Amino acid sequence: MPAVSGLPTLILTGASGLIGKYLLDEFKNDFRIFAIARRSQQECNAPKHQNIAWIRADIANINSISKAFREITTAGGADYLIHLAAYYDFVNEYHPDYELTNINGTRNILELSKNLNLKLFLFASSVAACAFPEKDNYIDETSQADGLHIYAKSKRAGEEMVKEFSKQTPSFIFRLGAVYSDWCEYPPLYTFINTWLGKSWRSRILAGKGNSAIPYIHIRDVVSFFRQLLTKYHMVKSGEVLIASTEGSTSHLDLYKLTTRYYYGDETKPIYMPKIMCALGIYVINFFKRLLKQEIFEQPWMIKYVDKRLTVKLSKTPALLNWRPKARLQIEKRFPFLIERMKSESLTWQMKNITILRKTTERIDFNIYSALVDEEDVIVEKIVISVFKSPEFILYSHLQNLDRSELKWFIKLIYRLILTSINSNNKLLIQNYFEVSGISRFKAGYTFDEMTFILRTINNEVIGYLKTQKQLEKYEKEFYFYITVPIEFGIDEAEQQFQSYQSKPEAEVKKEVEVLSIEQNESRKLLEETIWSCLVNRK
Repeated sequence: MPAVSGLPTLILTGASGLIGKYLLDEFKNDFRIFAIARRSQQECNAPKHQNIAWIRADIANINSISKAFREITTAGGADYLIHLAAYYDFVNEYHPDYELTNINGTRNILELSKNLNLKLFLFASSVAACAFPEKDNYIDETSQADGLHIYAKSKRAGEEMVKEFSKQTPSFIFRLGAVYSDWCEYPPLYTFINTWLGKSWRSRILAGKGNSAIPYIHIRDVVSFFRQLLTKYHMVKSGEVLIASTEGSTSHLDLYKLTTRYYYGDETKPIYMPKIMCALGIYVINFFKRLLKQEIFEQPWMIKYVDKRLTVKLSKTPALLNWRPKARLQIEKRFPFLIERMKSESLTWQMKNITILRKTTERIDFNIYSALVDEEDVIVEKIVISVFKSPEFILYSHLQNLDRSELKWFIKLIYRLILTSINSNNKLLIQNYFEVSGISRFKAGYTFDEMTFILRTINNEVIGYLKTQKQLEKYEKEFYFYITVPIEFGIDEAEQQFQSYQSKPEAEVKKEVEVLSIEQNESRKLLEETIWSCLVNRK
């Protein structure tokens, strides 16, 4: 569907991740982008731009992601969709998000995309979805997604769904190598570097002969891959599997030599630990770390991959897209830059990598936000009923004469401000609203007591609803922080504005009231037209 702005429109799931943020920065001037993520734009430090509309949604929650797609449809639809959102960890144990996000979430995205008439659907898989090849062999675009670990199985399920979807909508699967940047930002690589440059007895130890190897790809090569794919897609058969990775693979021994050479000025000789000793060490370390409730990167499942190589050959992708990773962006060439950033800008280096390493799937603000979004109409109606049925209602003459639809419109406005406040972690939004519009409300006939009554009724009903949600029981202490605090800030500002209103000359008040009535009528007409700008301002 054509974008309202004249630019083509792109939906990007997983927008808060490393690849998502770089793509936002790359495409923000060329596309109108709907960026979908569970984290807020502020929390993940994603680019902000007038062409980027940030939508917080959970692809695993059909109500949450359906609402996001309704907003997208209302704002003009989309031309392209890049599905990056996925769950992974390095424990290789069952986690519900492998099924909820990687499988059910992908199914939700595909189902909702059917109504968008997309020109192109792109699905992010991984070379890790493939089993490690036999010695001296390789994987390429024709290799099956036959890996046995849980992440590989979830990606195989996603690939199968996309292949079926490709029969009706142009779609491609792209398998990524291990994506890193000049700041590292790839957790295993960050862990290796920290270990090898640390003071621990493990700093010189390499498992097996140090030949464990995977392929890497620099984030700038990933960006150029997408640029070419969005340009050349019409020349590629729907359902094609592509690979975004460097060819070959880079071993732990190679990385160890690069790390010590560029940090110390000379390579440090490693100590090779036999596989059986590695297994014993990992089990012992994991046992004690779990007793102490400490996390450790090395896991028992990794033992079977010691000295195995996941070697890649680009058999089809370069010819289809006229794309190949740049020689200067090979990991061997970039390592001096990684090490120099670690040495010269160590604080930023640590912050960028620790944030990725410790990211959590449990987001209190998002869970509260999602619950309120799912039942918005029901809760708003309950608030309206509560206002009219309250014993205090008879004390407020303006409210008694107010049309029900007018009151509901105002309550919904405050409710939306609460949602945006949670979404953006900005507790001052309702205060800002009254700073700008408080006097207008009082000129329209409201008193400060009436305004306080409405705001506190909203607070009580919203918190009352949240307390009925079993999945939110453990967050009950947070309700005050996310709901009551912004409302109380709003009440404080409303009091200030009411005092200012009472001190103004009558003639000035009358003149401004006449202007206000026109503005109020116009605001309703502009409501639908501002959907896009409202989305853009969800920071």
